[in-house]
Amino acid sequence: MTYAQIMEFDMDSAEAVELMNKYAEEGKGVSYARRAIVCADRNRPGKIIQIVFFDSVEDAERNNNLDVTQSAAAEFSARVGEVQFTDLDVLAEVNL
Repeated sequence: MTYAQIMEFDMDSAEAVELMNKYAEEGKGVSYARRAIVCADRNRPGKIIQIVFFDSVEDAERNNNLDVTQSAAAEFSARVGEVQFTDLDVLAEVNL
């Protein structure tokens, strides 16, 4: 079952995109993440919502144990304060 993780945190939008692009480049061919969406909350300036998709929760767990992910998480943690996580099992994806 597809799995998605939502991360919500405060950060400059350009910096959030930069960090995700850096992770995508460094994790190319290694990461279990399938795609990511980085969004800025229009109603809460400075609030970033990041959604990362995996084929399964097991792949997300494997991804978390990768050196590239641990390194990116350390850099991310040094730049951002509190992060709110939401873990989701994707029940359906409908193209409209």
